[in-house]
Parts: sequence; structure tokens; C-alpha cells
Amino acid sequence: MRFIILKNKKSQVWVETAIYTLIGLTIIAIVLSIVAPQIERAKEKTIIAQTYEALNELNTQIRKVSQVAGNKKIVSLRLTKGSLTIDGTEGEGVEIGNKITYTLEDTKLEFSEVDTEIKEGDIYIMTEKYGRNYNIFLETRYDEIFDITFSGEDKSRVFYGGGAPYEIIIENIGYGGVDGRTKIDIIVS
Repeated sequence: MRFIILKNKKSQVWVETAIYTLIGLTIIAIVLSIVAPQIERAKEKTIIAQTYEALNELNTQIRKVSQVAGNKKIVSLRLTKGSLTIDGTEGEGVEIGNKITYTLEDTKLEFSEVDTEIKEGDIYIMTEKYGRNYNIFLETRYDEIFDITFSGEDKSRVFYGGGAPYEIIIENIGYGGVDGRTKIDIIVS
């Protein structure tokens, strides 16, 4: 009889241990399910802030280069997440060309009021609804003051976030065409 009582106490300890472990793991899972999205939003907000600063710096260098024909600058830009589009297109059927746009897609972060464009300095900020998530756009527009080209051509090119930073070469080609806009050529390596 004594052996049976000891055996029941040992199995009771194991059952209690298993139950407490499951309760502990459940509480941890609940806390993580609440905290993890908040951490992800904070990371994405930091990415947006860093990209905003990088676009501001790129815009500053483009404006400096535009002052003298033949002027050239190199800017280093690191994208950790999202994509950067350099759009040198213009002409019929083009909505707005001559712009540089950063896009962060499918994020849980509602960065600004949905479908309302905000202008901060020379950068336009737009958040749009994408299913249950959002797409965020940061854009600098040069259509009225510069003719942006990419590697000497009126074309568009997209660069994606990754490991190594992009080296962006900005060069003032001079005045182009009858519109009197300064031609800025951008090359990315």
C-alpha cells in the first residue's frame, strides 16, 4: 500500500508539472501574439523614418548638382525593406514622370491618414489600404523643374531592399530641349 501512495504522489507531481508548463507556454504565446505586431510596426516606422531621411539627402544632392552643368555627386543609399523606383519617363500616357518613389508594401503600419497625400518638405507621403494591411509611398517629384533620366534614357527602374547599399551617381547634363529644364542623369551601381 505504501508503494502505491508514493507512486501516486510521483505521478501527481508529473501531471502538475505538465499542466503548469502548458499554462506557462500558453501565457507566453498570448503575450507574444500581442507584442510581436507592435514590435513589427515599430521596426517599420523606423524604416520609414530612415528612408525619409535618405530621400531628403538624395533630394538635397540632386538640387546641389542642378546648380552647375557637369556637376556630379555620388550618394550611398541602403534599402533594408521595400523598393525604390527612379522614374525618368515622360510623355503621352505618363501620369507623372521624373520622380523618385520609395514603396513599403503590405505592412500593418498605418503611417498616415489613408488615401490622403501629405507634403513634408519636398517629399509627398501617402498611405493606401491594401486588404487588411497598408502600402506606404514616399515620393519626390521633379517634373516641373528637372528632366530626370536613368542612365541617359527616359525610363523607369526599380531597386529592392537587400544587403549592400546602392551607389547612386547624380550628374547635371545641362539644359535639355525647348522646355528649359535641367537634365539630371541618375546611374545606380
